[in-house]
Amino acid sequence: MRTSTRLLILLTGINLLNYLDRYVVAAVLEPLGRDLHLTDGQLGTLPFVFVVVYMISAPVFGWLADRYHRPKLVALGVALWSLATVGAAFVHSYPALLFTRSLVGVGEAAYATLGPAILADVVPEDERAAKFTWFYLAIPVGSAFGYGLGGLVAQHWGWRAAFLVAGLPGLFFAVRMMLLKDPVRGGMDRVQDLAPGLTFGQRLGAIFRNRVWLACTGSYVAYTFAMGALSHWGPTLLQRKFDVSTGQAGTVFGGIAVITGIVGTFLGGSLTDRMQKRFPDAGMWISGLTLLAAGPVVALALGADSLRMVYALFFAGMLLLFINTSPVNALTVSSLPASVRATGIAINVFLIHLLGDAISPKFVGWRSDAMQGAGMATGEALGRAMLIAIPAILLSGLALWWARGREKAA
Repeated sequence: MRTSTRLLILLTGINLLNYLDRYVVAAVLEPLGRDLHLTDGQLGTLPFVFVVVYMISAPVFGWLADRYHRPKLVALGVALWSLATVGAAFVHSYPALLFTRSLVGVGEAAYATLGPAILADVVPEDERAAKFTWFYLAIPVGSAFGYGLGGLVAQHWGWRAAFLVAGLPGLFFAVRMMLLKDPVRGGMDRVQDLAPGLTFGQRLGAIFRNRVWLACTGSYVAYTFAMGALSHWGPTLLQRKFDVSTGQAGTVFGGIAVITGIVGTFLGGSLTDRMQKRFPDAGMWISGLTLLAAGPVVALALGADSLRMVYALFFAGMLLLFINTSPVNALTVSSLPASVRATGIAINVFLIHLLGDAISPKFVGWRSDAMQGAGMATGEALGRAMLIAIPAILLSGLALWWARGREKAA
């Protein structure tokens, strides 16, 4: 088995656990909130604290990655987030829960910043869209496990058990990562980096002059804002509006996520690979158009009164949203030379979460509390509050539409 394939399998497995640990919280919001007596605003603050710490930590790990052994940094991050997830099973207060989620943010920042850069250093540029398809396939699969496994475990053994099941497997992957060699930086780039010794200020200048990187980052900020609102509150909406159980809500929402995620991610990567030789901007066109189509579909899903119609519309909307994943992330990584790649990815992570899913779940929680205070039913209030995702989805598509035809800047 090729070194790149072995590394791809390992990094994809870690990415799966990354999203499992992240979305197990969404699966258990209702029982967790009842047990600890939390409002929607407080429940919406959980991802806010996680993401704030996550985005602050990301540039730090980007700086460390340009100087130190990257697999060992990733291993430390995986071990930290796994132990912090396990720790959430033993909390009995809201501040303690916030503290464990903040530690998960530190650990996941290490992986999110370094993982794609390490993978890019063992995969040739013309194979990256296909390889990154597998890597980012772990997002819907891991999210689905977080929803489904978290919901089922919480229903049968309580929400605390869900955190134990989610956290423990990561320790195995941390050990495996610790033993890896650090690949040559930029070793697979078609054009070798001519300025590896840049200062941090010069790195920032090179990154922010890159129009492709700017467009992809702007699009992903809006995309992450929308997905943060939908993914955090989706299972809870099903429970409140249609009175489904915690286990059913997690299983169904997770099932929709994994099917649409697999099909959408493969479809986006496959279409990009086939079309980009003839149309260099194919990834941007595909992502931009599917995002623009997703907006009205998701809006109809949030307003539907039939459970079957909600399932069908969420399926169609999430399929369109996931097509965007592989081409945009592959383009973001490939648009940067090796000398600034880790820093650029770190800044990308910082911005998409600062302006994305750090704030959208909290906004939804605030709006839901306010509408409930005005006498609206809890399910209807939450559904209307989640409509904040729609303009963000449309803006994400428009950003990529604007970027078509721009040349890649070094």
